[in-house]
Amino acid sequence: MELQQSSLYISYIEKLGWHTSEIDGSTIIFRYFPIYGALAKLQRPTRLPSPDTLNKLLREKRIRRITVEPDAVVSQTAFDEWRKKIPSVGGNPFLPTKTILVDLTATEDEIFNRFSEAKRRAVRRAEKHGVIVRESANINELIAIKSKSAGLFGSITTYGIIDLWSIFSQKHASILLAQHGGVLLIFWEDTSYYWIAGATHQGKKLFTPTLLVWEALKLSKKRGMKQFDFVGVWDERNPKQFHEWKGFTKFKEGFGGTPRYYPVAG
Repeated sequence: MELQQSSLYISYIEKLGWHTSEIDGSTIIFRYFPIYGALAKLQRPTRLPSPDTLNKLLREKRIRRITVEPDAVVSQTAFDEWRKKIPSVGGNPFLPTKTILVDLTATEDEIFNRFSEAKRRAVRRAEKHGVIVRESANINELIAIKSKSAGLFGSITTYGIIDLWSIFSQKHASILLAQHGGVLLIFWEDTSYYWIAGATHQGKKLFTPTLLVWEALKLSKKRGMKQFDFVGVWDERNPKQFHEWKGFTKFKEGFGGTPRYYPVAG
């Protein structure tokens, strides 16, 4: 089960004011808007619900539009055929359609040696600069760093993070902080999610983001996780979507992971 279908994530979504409904083993989330009606999301189901059952639910809940983002185990062909039977399905994806996964079952040395030469060098430079990474239970420290690094969009990028932390901490989440940088990790089943990260200009000069990823990988492995999910990169199948992600996509590609593709709406 992917994180978006987990009980804790559903609790988080409900805390943000969304409604939920079960259908064929998955959870749909939806929200009502004045005049327009309701918009819904079905995120990362491992199997697609019955079209008849879904269409009936959409009518009952007065949902005008639903965005469906299947798990990677659903084939593109199956998704394309299924979509034809759901008149209300459509819209741009809310979740990334491609991510990068790092295998954590290897040894630490093997994981590190799979980094690009530039990333290995950046880790050593950060350590030489005296950058120290520590675990923290103070989500406000991370929010302050993220807000500063995001500038005018700081409040948008950190929306809901306090609620997320209150539900997942500390059994299912961890905060790593360093000089001018920080990362929030979410743990679910055997996967560690690189949920939110930020670094100031000074932190980037010290190579803090790279060291944070390395420490996040090691911590995730110690927590018993089998894979590390970078939670989204730019998808060449849809180059106009999230095109602003090309910069940090290159950053994430340097850690030796493999891509995972999700079905996309054609």
